[in-house]
Amino acid sequence: MYLIDRVIHDRIVEKKIRLDEKRPLPASFVNRLRKELMIEYTYDSNAIEGSTLTLNETRLVIEEGITIGKKPLSDVQGAKNHPKAIRFIEDIVYNSDKITEEKILHLHEIILKGIDPSAGNYRTSGVFITGALFTPPRSNEVPQKVRDLLEWLNNNIEEFSPIELAARFHHSFVKIHPFSEGNGRTARLLLNAILMKEHYPFIINITNRDRAKYLETLQEADLGNLEPFVNFIARSTERVLDIYLNALEEPEILTLKEASLISPYSADYLGLLARKGRIGAFKKGNKWMITKPALLEYVNEMKEKKKR
Repeated sequence: MYLIDRVIHDRIVEKKIRLDEKRPLPASFVNRLRKELMIEYTYDSNAIEGSTLTLNETRLVIEEGITIGKKPLSDVQGAKNHPKAIRFIEDIVYNSDKITEEKILHLHEIILKGIDPSAGNYRTSGVFITGALFTPPRSNEVPQKVRDLLEWLNNNIEEFSPIELAARFHHSFVKIHPFSEGNGRTARLLLNAILMKEHYPFIINITNRDRAKYLETLQEADLGNLEPFVNFIARSTERVLDIYLNALEEPEILTLKEASLISPYSADYLGLLARKGRIGAFKKGNKWMITKPALLEYVNEMKEKKKR
């Protein structure tokens, strides 16, 4: 049984086809968008883990290499490290390399260089995770657990859709909790490696504003219900597809209030549909938006259903 909601899945497939049809993308477009997405990703991934840097401060650290006054040096170093870690993931993808134990350890070393003395090494003690509904394996079990997970990954590439495979891997990785620090940041980059190998665009970002939902769906997965987390990752994947397509196609983009004026639905009802993933809406900041073509597609789809 597939865990991705069929409506969301079909939208993602359609959007990915549209994007693939536009390849090769203009180099100037790719470079400009990649730079912006890398800054956003660095900010969000570190903020989820407690970094105090703002998005603009993260930009200054990456672009200017400066230290932000009165901010922890570890937060600044984390912002400097992340673009290097992203480039390492890209190297794995573009060189068609497998994700290996050695590469995971090197990725972790890059992420935590200058922050934690254990960078690049598995934890050597037990861990207690506040609010967790599981107990991670003993430290002496970690290396084999990681190897088993990688074997599972390589044996199930055809078994699951790329999004479900990446989401399942991410959840299993953080349950092993192989490192003292940096597990979430490592897991999110490995998730990207899996998806980018399947030609999903750079880079799938879990935003800090969605942190609560991210942790909530991970906790549901800990209880054995993986569906909410898989669909959370699917929506995050759809978001980056929207970013690329909106930049390339330049459709008219509407707020839900504006959308309500040209559709049979109120802004509140459209908001409900957006939160449930029933329409192809996306968040810009904290506000739900929708392209005019996506809105009209939904309206026409509902009209056709009523005729049946």
